[in-house]
Amino acid sequence: MIRKMVRCLVILCLIVAIEAKSPIIFIPGSFCSLLEVRVNTTLQPICPKSLDNQWTLLWLNVRLWEPEFLPCFHRIIQFVFNSSTNSFENPIGVEVRLLKNSTTGSFLDGLLWEYVGLDKMFYHFIKTFNYTDKLNLHSVPYDFRRGTNESLYEFIRNLKQLIEFTYNRNENQSVHLISHSTGGSMVLFFLSQQSQQWKDRFIQTWISLSGNLAGEVDNFEDILRGFVSPMIPKEILQTWDFYAWRLPEPFVFGSKRLLIQTTRKNYTSFDIQQFLNDINATDLAQIYPQTASILGDLPAPNVDTYCFYGVNVSTPIAYRIDEKNRLETIHGRGDGEQDDTTNMSCQLWNETMSDKYRLICKGFDRISHTRLVGNDQVLNEIDRVIRE
Repeated sequence: MIRKMVRCLVILCLIVAIEAKSPIIFIPGSFCSLLEVRVNTTLQPICPKSLDNQWTLLWLNVRLWEPEFLPCFHRIIQFVFNSSTNSFENPIGVEVRLLKNSTTGSFLDGLLWEYVGLDKMFYHFIKTFNYTDKLNLHSVPYDFRRGTNESLYEFIRNLKQLIEFTYNRNENQSVHLISHSTGGSMVLFFLSQQSQQWKDRFIQTWISLSGNLAGEVDNFEDILRGFVSPMIPKEILQTWDFYAWRLPEPFVFGSKRLLIQTTRKNYTSFDIQQFLNDINATDLAQIYPQTASILGDLPAPNVDTYCFYGVNVSTPIAYRIDEKNRLETIHGRGDGEQDDTTNMSCQLWNETMSDKYRLICKGFDRISHTRLVGNDQVLNEIDRVIRE
């Protein structure tokens, strides 16, 4: 009888070992996290009373783009510069948070998953590897408007807590981190703040999909034209400290490549603060030195890293502003949003990363920035990584 019990216990342990798999945590790109807002309409009378003192979806709530709500939307999605603290803050009477429970709920909770095909990725892992939502398949959203140490450390706390919690729930299996676009910046900063001992224990791999690791040239267009303008005018985007953080990094782009050409002055990545002042984004310019230095030297992640990105798609690589203030886009190669300089910047880690860790960089021909997520070729490559 005892032998049978021992045999059953051994078999059960083997089954558990076979079933246990390295969990996956996904970190999305910009504009892909859902945000909620609570407004005190007494302090913000521009907002309708129907929004008073209740949590309401802020991003992406298309109702707030209706004429009745649009002035209120513009007020509550922007920041106000506090010169005494040298930082951007919510307007008085406005609170913003991530969608409640979005870091502990379903993989798709808190994400604008329709935009980047995350539903396809989600169901792929469930079907191909028998992953279980909320057990070994998670995501971590973040406030994509932010780019300061304070906001990034909040993200670090959320991600670290989730990694350790998921690790413990999955038979001490280390975690695959999969990021897209600006999610790559978030992960790189996160890894730069962890000890090597912690990373070796908890991180299996990092798979970066078109990682915005070195800043993005087409972010200039947002702060010059706005995003889906007039829905989010440039004046609002110029209050998002994200843009002081994720403009092209001087360390990677250098001092010779022209990014903005005008009839009076040309700007390289070394002239960004001056450029922000010249377009009257003076508050953004004031915080630029401290935010631009967060990933300034592109620190090596020192975990097994896979950089996948699209190539051979026409992409903004610079802008020209004529005498009538018209903006002309100069195109080169990339994935349609991020150019090769940013997407391939992870190759610099060949010189700086420990030989102990694997670094694989691979381009996918004519696959655009957003289509990289959920693309069959890319999913096949991710499958190979997970099966190793």
